[in-house]
Amino acid sequence: MDPLDGIRLVVINPESTAPYSGMLPGFLAGQYASGDLFIDIAALCKRAGARFIRGTLDRVDAASKTLTIRHQALPNSDLLTVGYDFAVLNTGAAPAENFPSSHRSCYYVKPIRNLLADLPRIDETMREANRSMVIVGGGAAGIELAFAFRARYGENAGISLVSKRCINQDVALKGGASLIRKALSMKNIGFLEEIEVTEASDGEVMLSNGSSLKADVVCVTTPVKPPQWIEISGFAGAAKFLTVNTELQVEGCDGLYAAGDIINLPSFRGRSGVMAVRAGQYLAKSLWQKIRGRRTYPFRPQKHWLTLLNLGDGEAIGVKGSIAYRGRAVFKLKDRIDQKFISHFKPHITLSREEMHCEGCAAKLPGDTLTSAFGHHFEDGAITTDQHIARIRSIDALSYLVDDPYLAGALTMRHAVSDIWAMGATPTTALTLIAVERGLSNRLEANEFTQALAGLQDAAKAYGVEIVGGHSLSLKQPMMAVTIEGECKSPLKKAGTEPGDEIWLTGPIGSGVLFAALSSGLTVGASIDEWIGIALTSLYEASQIASQEGVHAMTDVTGFGVAGHLKEMLSGSGLGVQWSDQIQLFQGVDQCINRGIFSTSHPDNEGYAAEVGVGAPSPLVFDPQTCGPLMIAAPPAVARNVVRKWIEVGLSPQRVGVVTT
Repeated sequence: MDPLDGIRLVVINPESTAPYSGMLPGFLAGQYASGDLFIDIAALCKRAGARFIRGTLDRVDAASKTLTIRHQALPNSDLLTVGYDFAVLNTGAAPAENFPSSHRSCYYVKPIRNLLADLPRIDETMREANRSMVIVGGGAAGIELAFAFRARYGENAGISLVSKRCINQDVALKGGASLIRKALSMKNIGFLEEIEVTEASDGEVMLSNGSSLKADVVCVTTPVKPPQWIEISGFAGAAKFLTVNTELQVEGCDGLYAAGDIINLPSFRGRSGVMAVRAGQYLAKSLWQKIRGRRTYPFRPQKHWLTLLNLGDGEAIGVKGSIAYRGRAVFKLKDRIDQKFISHFKPHITLSREEMHCEGCAAKLPGDTLTSAFGHHFEDGAITTDQHIARIRSIDALSYLVDDPYLAGALTMRHAVSDIWAMGATPTTALTLIAVERGLSNRLEANEFTQALAGLQDAAKAYGVEIVGGHSLSLKQPMMAVTIEGECKSPLKKAGTEPGDEIWLTGPIGSGVLFAALSSGLTVGASIDEWIGIALTSLYEASQIASQEGVHAMTDVTGFGVAGHLKEMLSGSGLGVQWSDQIQLFQGVDQCINRGIFSTSHPDNEGYAAEVGVGAPSPLVFDPQTCGPLMIAAPPAVARNVVRKWIEVGLSPQRVGVVTT
């Protein structure tokens, strides 16, 4: 997959991964692992040369050709504007909110990610004796869920399916109605057709025929409603969905297209995953033709398509038109189709060590090089004294660790501010430098610069920093730099550790490995999302707690890794460290290590091993960190107080070891 020459492709999604609905029933039935279910969007974009922005759509301005999004990195910040020449909207619909329920265990199947997050609670309830589940909605989704949950919870669980419509009224299923009813009956799944749920309250659901069903859990698969951004954007259409023409262009909106559950198309016979996939394939080809000024052709939905229902036991039912089959061969067909589909989104690129160049703080010069040039280590920030107030100044520069300008700006500001926190100071002001990629069009250049600046500004606001000036450049590779200033009465320094001091971190490590894995094409999107959430967390409170409690030394862990920065804390003291048994890592880091993935600066950092003590619990103590945790050295009693207060402010501290002679 090669990037399109002269085109900036941008993908916007709330998270780095997206679940594939076609394999959800198989996952629930235990036929697939969770890793099989998810498409890693971040890795896919890396492979395709596309820019990936983690955000949710707030509104569309078709006149100015802009999208307003809420960036997930700093969700409490101002909305971000992204311009476009062509845009495809495929956000999916929202769950209907008119379902009459006060049931404390009522779960909506869409969005799928929410259902998966709720699954542990559903399991806890349903795996107790004599528990019952009612699934509301008798379409393909509801039927597959019923079979999947039967396989998941066994014969002792009560499973019932309530459908407002008769199955014979479903275009995609009516040809297999008798087979489906028979299969449901054989699995002891109650199936009530042409009946509505009038109320769901704790322990039961009330039905339109006056009866009720025992229900410890309720799962809702009823029809969806348009997402709120359609109304906010001022689009008018049937049932408030987007009305599109035969080329899937939103009516009256140049360059704006849509697909999936959010559209109305006269020739479109209902909403289905099959049609959404076909529409996506069509738009990919059609828009490329439009960009090149070539003729395009209308989208023609098929009248009949193959519907495959997983029965959760190695069998499936296939329905197309009036023809229906059941058996293991049908499941094998479904599995082959699903596996082939999702394989297209699984990157298979692995770069050699020579080809891979890590970015972020992993691109930092080795510590030995700096020591050789300057003759000594520096503090995290330069210190000057002004009327009994210590002024702390530092500078950091990062090439784009992520290709999202907004997120890159937020991470650069956070990385710079960390040097101020590391000395127990309060950040005050900053100067910024933004270098955008050379050769962009004026409009694209302005778009990129605006997003980068917004990321810097929003992060600065979150950390209590005022940006007072800056500079801009056009370079071959984009990058950003921040000069940060802070103040305190008595700055904490790196040196000062004593025998018996405990070494603690404010959180996990492993970002260097994760981004090395991402550049190698591995699927680590969910792990990157976890890192972003932790990386952008303010450590100001943690810094002040450590300073007030009287720790002996503090620094932030960045490019030299835990071992390298620990060496700075022990420098010249004749001390070492007895390591703890284990080091807390970000999710997925262990798997990367097992595949031989390490940051390119890892070998340089391994040189610190002999200077800080042998027997490290993980090679990740040499891993370079961007926006890494704070590290303290403190007597045991002080460390206990600090750690307790860190936990109270929402951190997950970990003990690294104890200082020894």
